[in-house]
Amino acid sequence: MTKFSLRNTFLTTNVLVLGIVSLLADLSSEMIQPILPLFLVGVLGTSYTIVGLIEGSSDATTSIVKVISGWYSDRFSRRKPFVVAGYLPTAVLKPLLYFVQTPLQVLAIRISDRIGKGIRGAPRDALIAESVGKENLGKAFGFHRALDSLGAVLGSFLGFVLLMAIVGSSSDIYRTIFVMSALPAIVSVIVGQVFIKEVKPIVSTRSRKKHITFLQGIRSFDSKLKFFLFVSSIFAFANFNISFFVLKAKDTGLSDTDVVLLYVLYNIMYTAVSYPFGVIADKIGRDKVIIIGIGVFIFVTIGFIFLSHSLVNVIMLFATLGVYIGIFDGSQKAYVTEIANPSLKATALGTLATLAGLITLPSSLVAGMLWDRFGSTATFEFGAAVAFLALISFVFYLLKFKRGT
Repeated sequence: MTKFSLRNTFLTTNVLVLGIVSLLADLSSEMIQPILPLFLVGVLGTSYTIVGLIEGSSDATTSIVKVISGWYSDRFSRRKPFVVAGYLPTAVLKPLLYFVQTPLQVLAIRISDRIGKGIRGAPRDALIAESVGKENLGKAFGFHRALDSLGAVLGSFLGFVLLMAIVGSSSDIYRTIFVMSALPAIVSVIVGQVFIKEVKPIVSTRSRKKHITFLQGIRSFDSKLKFFLFVSSIFAFANFNISFFVLKAKDTGLSDTDVVLLYVLYNIMYTAVSYPFGVIADKIGRDKVIIIGIGVFIFVTIGFIFLSHSLVNVIMLFATLGVYIGIFDGSQKAYVTEIANPSLKATALGTLATLAGLITLPSSLVAGMLWDRFGSTATFEFGAAVAFLALISFVFYLLKFKRGT
């Protein structure tokens, strides 16, 4: 009689609980994500370049911490302490936005908050991968991203409701929402601490590395993983922060509430396609789904250049932007866990995120400077051109390693 194992299904307890925790944390974050750039530009009088600096620095901070946290998680073979600790700053720091008076203060809070995201990211993704079998990686990551993005849908919609319901000046309304966003984040920490279970990583004797240093871990990546990290870095330079898409919608003459509703639509589409494309990735190959994702991103950026004059077109473009992230995000993570050394899974995921975040900082700065100097069209032309270069590079990568060279 064959013994049943939870690894034979993608929906293990950890995958479910981590999905719920991410849902709550994202609900908290997405309550303020679409209104923060509006607050910066409309209330604090911030330039587009500074918006790019704030959002790019936040992403870079997350990513720097991710690779360090991932390595320590591999080093001690522990995931849960990093995951739970990583959700604490989200709960504690967001209310401080109520008191900010300058963009520099926003930057300080955002960076501190994103340190927590960096601490939890790679260990959480490694725990998901270790909680299921290899054949279910796409489904597990797709399911997690679906719950995560469902939290984004609920959070952005709740932000819209509060934006309509709270009475006062724009500044007072934004600041009140900042404080209220901490509540679901507090619940996420409690749920994580109580229900997440540690899983002993399955590592063969040959792949186990004792007392390996951080730099040795990075250097030990094989050529296939290193090349993929290079290609993903090119795409990261094209993939500037979503704040620019939000500001582009606002620039077309939409109201704040209309812009937040567009962001809700973006998250709905993200949620709708994450799990189905995880299933598709398991069936046809994660590399093929990554190609589809990059192609959709190129279509969206070109669309914002030529089609954003119409409200209907802007709605369709935001929906397609959500489709892109739902296709790409989980598939890329699943692909890295597939090709990485099992003993360095979290380190590889952290390195992927670190490179993306570090590159997002100059990418967002370039996007902001192009917008300030030449207008929004230049920003989206830049994104489309670099994304096309990434697509060509990824196709070359696949051809190279299929030939075994």
